[in-house]
Amino acid sequence: MAISTSGTIWCEDERRSGLIRAPASPVNGIDYVEYRRDMLAPPARRHALEVTFLKAPPAGLDAAPEAFVVLGGARIVDVRTLSVEPDPGDPLTIRVFLDREGDFSIYALSVEPPWLDPERSQARFSFKAGCPSDLDCRRTVDCASEAPAEPELDYLAKDYQSFRRLLMELVAERHPDWLERSPADLGVAVLELFAYVGDQLSYFQDAVGTEAFLDACLHRISAARHARLIDYRMHQGRNAYAFVQFDATAGAPGFVPAGAKLVTRIGRPLIGDAGAPGAVMPATADFDADPALDGATVFETTARIRADALHNLLRIHSWGDAECCLARGATEAWLYGVPDGANPNAYRPAFAPGDYLLIREAVSPVTGAAADADPARAQVVRITDVEDDEDPVFRAAMTGGALTARSSPAQAALPLQRVVWRREDALTQPFRLSTETPETGLIDPVSIAQGNVAPADHGRTISRILPAPRAETRAWPIAALTLPDGPLTHQAMPPEPVYAADGRLVPGRHDLAADVREVGPAIVLSVLTTEGDVELWTPAPHLFESGSYDQQFVAEVDNDAAVRLRFGDDRYGRAPADVVAVTARYRIGVGRSGNLGAGSLVHIVAPTAAEMTDPADPSAAPAPFVGIERVFQPLPARLGAEAETIEQVRQLAPEAFRAIQFRAVTEADWEEVALRHAEVAAAKARFRWTGSWHTVFVAIHPRDEARLTRLPGGGAALATDFAAAMRAHLGRFRVAGYDLAVHAAVYVPIEIELRLCVRAGHFHGDVIAAVRRALSNRAYADGSRGFFHPLAFRFGDAVYLSRLYQAAEAVEGVESATALVFKRYWEVPGDAIARGLIAMGPMEMPVLEDDPNFPERGVLRIGAVGGQ
Repeated sequence: MAISTSGTIWCEDERRSGLIRAPASPVNGIDYVEYRRDMLAPPARRHALEVTFLKAPPAGLDAAPEAFVVLGGARIVDVRTLSVEPDPGDPLTIRVFLDREGDFSIYALSVEPPWLDPERSQARFSFKAGCPSDLDCRRTVDCASEAPAEPELDYLAKDYQSFRRLLMELVAERHPDWLERSPADLGVAVLELFAYVGDQLSYFQDAVGTEAFLDACLHRISAARHARLIDYRMHQGRNAYAFVQFDATAGAPGFVPAGAKLVTRIGRPLIGDAGAPGAVMPATADFDADPALDGATVFETTARIRADALHNLLRIHSWGDAECCLARGATEAWLYGVPDGANPNAYRPAFAPGDYLLIREAVSPVTGAAADADPARAQVVRITDVEDDEDPVFRAAMTGGALTARSSPAQAALPLQRVVWRREDALTQPFRLSTETPETGLIDPVSIAQGNVAPADHGRTISRILPAPRAETRAWPIAALTLPDGPLTHQAMPPEPVYAADGRLVPGRHDLAADVREVGPAIVLSVLTTEGDVELWTPAPHLFESGSYDQQFVAEVDNDAAVRLRFGDDRYGRAPADVVAVTARYRIGVGRSGNLGAGSLVHIVAPTAAEMTDPADPSAAPAPFVGIERVFQPLPARLGAEAETIEQVRQLAPEAFRAIQFRAVTEADWEEVALRHAEVAAAKARFRWTGSWHTVFVAIHPRDEARLTRLPGGGAALATDFAAAMRAHLGRFRVAGYDLAVHAAVYVPIEIELRLCVRAGHFHGDVIAAVRRALSNRAYADGSRGFFHPLAFRFGDAVYLSRLYQAAEAVEGVESATALVFKRYWEVPGDAIARGLIAMGPMEMPVLEDDPNFPERGVLRIGAVGGQ
């Protein structure tokens, strides 16, 4: 920047200096001045100005130091020149030594020789230029013209019409000669364009203010982000799931891959076909273009299964007895298969751990007709263990489809396979195996077992190439990246999903009954970079825990079900860069529309060779696809749910962080978080000082007795795996400074002896059996529980004699009951009968199993008088 000596002209482009530098120019000028200080030099040489000229100065300047004058200063004004000498290292520079240093103001060095240009005979400098400063030392002068007078504006204008009226009034004020108002006029068109832009900006301004608060926001994405700030996860609904059984073609065993499409009934021919499709639809079925498939609901299998015609229909062995029932709560059965024919030979099934088994009522136990069977009597279980077995009483060869006894050791015994399924799959209802009525005689079998069962859930997989990044910048178009199809499926996911290179889940999905807030979006991205690499990007619920190298994104669902993919910023999640192409593999289909009734899924789409490859071993040859004659959905699809509304979030989110704690501080907190575990019936916590720190002792009473290990003397401990699971569950809530100890409840065996007074007309044995049943620790098929059922008591609950009398006297035939013995098993008789209760400690629970083999687990003796 050039400044005239008068200070009235400021120029950004210093062209005059270039003219003076020309060899032909007769004048010279000062280019710039710098101050140097050397406190180790003699006093006359400590303060120096290095004056640089535009051209080499003439010789002899050192003889006239008085020609160099320092002007200016605020506090120090009398700065004198002591001497002048040329700079030996730079011919354009001379050194001017001063007697002192100036203050913080701006000084000017003036040189008087006539060979200098008057406009370049002075140069401004500062003695404090070397002091640290965050400001730019360059001086600026605003030479811009003054702003025009602001017109009278209507600040209430907020939409297109009001902006157009405002602009029309402004034009009439500024240009009164412009009278044209036709919409076809170019000026009017430009004015209306500005009104349109103003309307858009006004909407954006209002939207920013509206979306900034949970109480006012209108978009689901805004509501979800607000809720996340207080640890509330707004759910996007979830898909329904079901089980499907396949009747395989004899002699054509094979596999059904994960991701095989299952379709509701199609009544019209597909494109290129003459008739409606059968059980297997061609792989070329186009769900996007074929009108016959319009409106069809699609499920997909979630795990790879092996299917064989030998598992189409199996019998549950009842060991030759009649009128048998597979009891409620059963977790095992013995199976055998019967091929078609008049006198077939029974065969042993070939199940393996992890396979699914369908148990269902095949015919009515009353009429024996298949049409009268109750479709609700069906359950799918997952096998955990198998064991080959045989029945030596019956032979493998059958007569008319019925079992016949062996008459010779040479005859092959009936082959069986014992299958055991998960305890969480224990039968929820009894299944009649055989029955006999006077009208129909013996009906056997009533219930059957079937294999070739696969889990499936709602949603159709789609693969789309998303819009590419801008080629000139390689920047990712985050704002424009939306999925072209919807609604996006939200499905149950494994705790730590593992994906193959093509985006398929490697281990498959089996546990499909996840809570709606725990499901995740069914989408992965394959990103092709400029280096030729293919990167797999996976979804995450948020990016707060994502590292700078994590290839993750968030799938956000807006009001119109449009899905926007939000990526990281290289701090919380990696930001995409150098992207050539993006392929999204995702599923569409969610909500209650997937809650299909039983028997709705009847078609399967033949998979391609790529789909038949095992994602765990993609280099292996494709497995054979099983021949399928029938697709059968035995149970209704369930758990499909719609997305949570914004109003629901407004109601629930503000209180959620108070209602659900993620830390345990008090004893009540520990008990509450322990009860969150699905297998815990009751819990009790106590704090104890253990010598060096506090320890919280948590006693657990599990729902399933199998989670306990019996100890001598009637006690019990938690099973090793269950104890480890509870420590892991409770450890997440532990605060610093507290140790954690998990143990079973202290089970107190109870000894009771009752004397019943039986009413006339009732038999002693029947009444005693009924009372023993009422006071047992068992649950029964009708839903009733005994008095000492494990779930009937909580920690510290006393056993009240009055309630015992009430339960006993409620039995038909009991006139009255009297307790002769009422005490803890290991203690001598006390005053419990007089007090009317047996008190329990805070960690104790009563137990009475009434098993004569284990009296230390509780004893019940019942006598009776009267009656018959």
